[in-house]
Amino acid sequence: MKTHPSLRIYQALLFLLACVPCAIPYRYPPNPVFPSELAAYGFCALIIMAAATLPTNSRRTGPPLASWPWLALAGVLAIQIVAMPVIYWSERTIPMSYMIGAALTVWSLSLARDEHGLEPLAVALAWGLLIGALFNTGLSIPQIIHVQQSGSGLVFGNIGQKNMYGHYLAWGLAAAAWLGATRRLQGWAFWVLAIWLALSMAWCGSRSIFLYAGAWAVFGAALYFTSRGDNRRFAVLLFGSAVLIIAMQFVAPQINHLFQSALHAKNEVPTGLDRLDSNGARRLVEWQKALIAFRENPILGVGWGAYGAQSVRLQVIPEFAKVVEPVLFTHCHNSLLNLMAETGIVGAFVVVVPILLAFFGIWRRRHDPVAMFGTALVLVSILHSLVEYPLWYFHFFGPFALMLFLMYDGAPGRGLSSMQSRIGGLAAGVATLGLGIAGLVFYLQIYPIIDSSSKVKENERRIKILEDMRKNPLLDYFAEYGLSNFVVANRSDMAWKLGIVAQLDRLHPYPGQLSDEAIMRALMGDQQMAHQRMREAVYSFPDSLGYYRHEIERFPNEPAVQALLVDVEAGEKMYGKQPYDPNDDSNDD
Repeated sequence: MKTHPSLRIYQALLFLLACVPCAIPYRYPPNPVFPSELAAYGFCALIIMAAATLPTNSRRTGPPLASWPWLALAGVLAIQIVAMPVIYWSERTIPMSYMIGAALTVWSLSLARDEHGLEPLAVALAWGLLIGALFNTGLSIPQIIHVQQSGSGLVFGNIGQKNMYGHYLAWGLAAAAWLGATRRLQGWAFWVLAIWLALSMAWCGSRSIFLYAGAWAVFGAALYFTSRGDNRRFAVLLFGSAVLIIAMQFVAPQINHLFQSALHAKNEVPTGLDRLDSNGARRLVEWQKALIAFRENPILGVGWGAYGAQSVRLQVIPEFAKVVEPVLFTHCHNSLLNLMAETGIVGAFVVVVPILLAFFGIWRRRHDPVAMFGTALVLVSILHSLVEYPLWYFHFFGPFALMLFLMYDGAPGRGLSSMQSRIGGLAAGVATLGLGIAGLVFYLQIYPIIDSSSKVKENERRIKILEDMRKNPLLDYFAEYGLSNFVVANRSDMAWKLGIVAQLDRLHPYPGQLSDEAIMRALMGDQQMAHQRMREAVYSFPDSLGYYRHEIERFPNEPAVQALLVDVEAGEKMYGKQPYDPNDDSNDD
């Protein structure tokens, strides 16, 4: 029987969504992973448009259940726009566009499922994940050699962060197991690839992979005794993958020694096992802060994207301040707690309940190979989300939304007609693609001017462009972040400067912005807020103590500014004095 062209279109797009975004190199501010997010968003837009290629039928379908969490969460953000002040519109427009885009992509996939079945679509996604994972492991080889030769650096392929890299490799390993179980990958080929992927996961140094291994071992054992056929083979290969992940933690150091001999190097590539005793206390602190923020704002939360300001505000509490990790925690490193803190019980409910329903439905679908494949993938993302925030990035969130649909593909029986779905899909896809193209244009405009130049005229030009961008609802935060790089705390243009850094400190307060606001508040006579901002800077970013002292010492004739040294000295007493390097740009706004 001849295959309808729409199936090939969907398969090609799913393959590309699974492998291309995570193959894009880590790039530039203001959002270094935006190229990967944009690529994933673009492929989702094309998948939405692909609904127009499906043949006409008599079925009427609505959004599947896997679409509703993201549509509902976008609705919660819309309520936040009405119910609370909007600090930056881009903190609503961008995540809402991601949520709606993911929901529409799942809807389009459900239409393709009705026509072609889920299995051929899942196969394309699986091959994309496997090829993408293998491509990234190839890129990791020079990184491994660099770590051994220099003793510094990380192993992360093209993904930019070791735990995200480990997450993606786990997706690839689950895909290999499922392709092997369904006989689309030869048994010997699976074991060769699985050994390599598990070894690569060991070299990335992620500790989260132990969570995946434990979950797969339990899931694989349960699946083995409750299923048959392809699913029983999948259970064996998934359990074997879990064993390999653990085994390679012990094998990797032995291979390291062989490489060291060949390279005449002396440095180790640390595995996740080597890092098990690494300090994780700051995560526990952030989880406590998220619970405090939730208890203070239980219904709708503090607002999407606003956790960073809460983290800095609460860091001055003595039992939190003593736990040091001098970076801005814009997320509490637990996606459930962060969701509760930023969207309250309403936002957490609309996301968590449908996902729980999907897990409760696993037993009923235990004989469905696609559902079990989706479950193995979803387990990785859910477990990683309990200690970090991979799904806050669209190149992980977009595929995850589709994986959740593979796991639980329930859909209402009534809805739009076939013709309405095709026309609606085309229109929604065009709108989504247009938004993605606009994002690309804006990104290309802003990243070259985000930092200050050594030329006065060039700085004036950049400031003028960024000022215009402040009015753009997709760019306002990034434009003001860029403008903060041109701020020098003094009495000149103080209203303009303070308007920029004070607004940023309400959302994502960084050390330079906090100290600038503290100094300018002191110059204005607002001593209470000045000390509050300086204390937040001191206890959240103690590595910058030398920078704060240097900035304050620029005002020897301003007693109000000099008074801020009390806060810096308290930090120096607690953490020890920190050197100031004027060539270090880590303190820049």
